[in-house]
Amino acid sequence: MSATITKEELSRTLPRTREILARLGNPQGAFPAIHVTGTRGKSSVVAFLEGILSSAGHRVGVFSPSSPPGTEVRISGDPVSGETLRPFLEEARRASRGGARPVELLCAASFLLFAEVGVEIALVGAEIGGRKDLTNCLPRKILTLVSSLTEGRPELFGGGIERASWEEASTASPGVPLLTVERDMEALAVFAERLRERGAALVMLDPEAVWPERTSWEGFRWRLGDDSLGLREFITRPLGLYQRENLALTLGAVGELLGGWDISPEHIRRGLLYPRLDVRFEVVSWSPYVVLDRARTPREAKLLVETLKALPDPGGRKYLLFIVEPGIPPTVDLLEGLVSYFDATVVCAGELDGGLPLDRLEVELFGGDPTRAWEEISGELEPDDLVLVLGPKPALMEVRGAIGRPPS
Repeated sequence: MSATITKEELSRTLPRTREILARLGNPQGAFPAIHVTGTRGKSSVVAFLEGILSSAGHRVGVFSPSSPPGTEVRISGDPVSGETLRPFLEEARRASRGGARPVELLCAASFLLFAEVGVEIALVGAEIGGRKDLTNCLPRKILTLVSSLTEGRPELFGGGIERASWEEASTASPGVPLLTVERDMEALAVFAERLRERGAALVMLDPEAVWPERTSWEGFRWRLGDDSLGLREFITRPLGLYQRENLALTLGAVGELLGGWDISPEHIRRGLLYPRLDVRFEVVSWSPYVVLDRARTPREAKLLVETLKALPDPGGRKYLLFIVEPGIPPTVDLLEGLVSYFDATVVCAGELDGGLPLDRLEVELFGGDPTRAWEEISGELEPDDLVLVLGPKPALMEVRGAIGRPPS
């Protein structure tokens, strides 16, 4: 679901969600929950944990509003169908008495469903993050996980990493550990002070303690600096290197769960092998090689190029199809971090404000239709070519549909 929201709407979304849940009997009190918040990486951390806990045989409910449409609500890895959700949504709609946002109704409906089917644990991803997020309504929270804070939300939280850190630290619950992979010293100082006020412990994790030892188009073999989980190593499908910090956060959370939950090293390995990471370094074709991703910061772009360099070179030409999110034009820093690696770059945009030096960047501008832009590129591809498609989730899903899913 889209996370577009105004500051005024943000101030109302949590009270409204709590009111709906109260009228429904507060179903969120029926299960323990792990709350995943932060700027980037929420849905990835949820997916990693979902795989591990499901592999261990636990009945896991997932509410992840940043996941692609149709997959926001899941039970043990399987998306809940619209037909199954419909009666719970109707009940939530009646309890709302009008005026609720769709994501608020979906949140309430998912918690009703989880209580009905008896999930053992819920993994709840924030919509926006911060203290006013609609998901700050979990009375049985056992962990708070904070992923990347590199962007912040200045239009909602105010500028600067300190303000974003204060907002995310304010999601902590008394007596519940908060885990983060954030390494910025100013951010950590804010976390430490705010968590003392909240009565919660701060657990700092090192994202560099996880690294890929071997990379191939078939999968990545990862090693751990601290092997307290007894893994030695584990394998995943190909992942963008920006996932290192999300893997570190996931494994830190598993470490906190050990003792109270039946999770073995083999459960962890199986759970991480094929996580549900739609349009996050998703390889949808191997002839030619086509990768979908939604990196949108200069840092993620740099790590994405590093990922491609770490993989065996297919040997052909390299193309970048960059789909501009409406209303959010790419920065020069973002494009500069990408285009030098590729032989040709096509920017797909309905409108650009003219602030980008497209001639200097040697970028071709195409209209705003992602499917037509893909068709334009695909007509000249050879089997050993490589195409990276970057853009917002809806556009990437559209391109994926045009390409077709890879064979299982």
